Amino acid sequence: MSDLMSLNVRKKQRQNFIQFTSSKIRKSLRKYLALFLMVPVIGYGSTLEETSWRLSEFRSMSDKIGTLKPETPRSVQIRFGADGTVSMLLDCNRGSATWKVKPSTDSSSGQIQLGPVAATLALCPGNNLGGKFAKEAPMLRGYVIRDGRLSLSLMADAGIYIFDPIPPKASVENGGPRVWEVTGAPSGLNLRSEASTSASILGRFANGERLDNLGCETNDGQLWCQTQRFGGGPVGYVAADYLTPAIAPNGSMPAGTDNSALRAGKGEFDATGKVPCGDQWCDFGVARAGGGFATVVITRPDGQKRALFFRMGVAMGADTAEAEGDRKFNVERVEDNYLIRVGPERYKIPDAVIFGG
Repeated sequence: MSDLMSLNVRKKQRQNFIQFTSSKIRKSLRKYLALFLMVPVIGYGSTLEETSWRLSEFRSMSDKIGTLKPETPRSVQIRFGADGTVSMLLDCNRGSATWKVKPSTDSSSGQIQLGPVAATLALCPGNNLGGKFAKEAPMLRGYVIRDGRLSLSLMADAGIYIFDPIPPKASVENGGPRVWEVTGAPSGLNLRSEASTSASILGRFANGERLDNLGCETNDGQLWCQTQRFGGGPVGYVAADYLTPAIAPNGSMPAGTDNSALRAGKGEFDATGKVPCGDQWCDFGVARAGGGFATVVITRPDGQKRALFFRMGVAMGADTAEAEGDRKFNVERVEDNYLIRVGPERYKIPDAVIFGG
């Protein structure tokens, strides 16, 4: 009898153990499944999808290497496809690889992975920065899109590849850069009356000159941009191959419509305060549009208002009227300030008013 009771006790213990163990396993599985679902899955759906970029420069953390630039503005390019593949122009070669990202909460930055690059093997002249990028692409670990530019960082802080968006054809109204910079033109960039190499030449721009973006179009398979010299001049067309988005003094790339004057006219200011005006202090309000584009409205001691206009951190002019008589505009830079004269009026505008901070 005692043996039978012992057997029943042992069976009951085994059942309890199995039930306890099964319950523990189920709880553990639920716990790990919940943790798994909380981990962002790496994929290729992000703000990078269906975008194209051209390499602007490589910034090494090593002083011996420093900053490297491609031979021409379009010699190294990358396009992120919606199918999880990237296509590349690597100087005189072509390449492809796979890509995945794990975006951060705002999707403009995060982790990135590129697979090994399959590329053609032609011997390219010049510094062959495309070959360097192809070799190091699998070592990329992070990406950031800021001020319209893409930065891809290598593991162990070895360096950063910085890209500008392409094709550079978006109008300002469609989010394109407000200002171009001429780069890589062998003997200067011709300004033509129409979007054609056979059109008459209206002028010529040197490398480094800045031009206003008035929109771009394709003609006979070539991209042309309508433009004029930054600040004014004849309007014409230039070959887009020699244009890159201009970078403002604070390192940003101004893009999209400049609405600072419109907002200032409505009294929608980003900051207010006082600035020196002659021997007194005057109230001001500033409406900013990023990248050194701003409109400053100053209330003078007599109650009249004066608007000052800035573009790319350059003081461009004031809202003078013919009835005011001589109101010649002059500006001088002294340390971190703009010393501005509008006829007899004098204003001192710190950089912080224009750029913020």
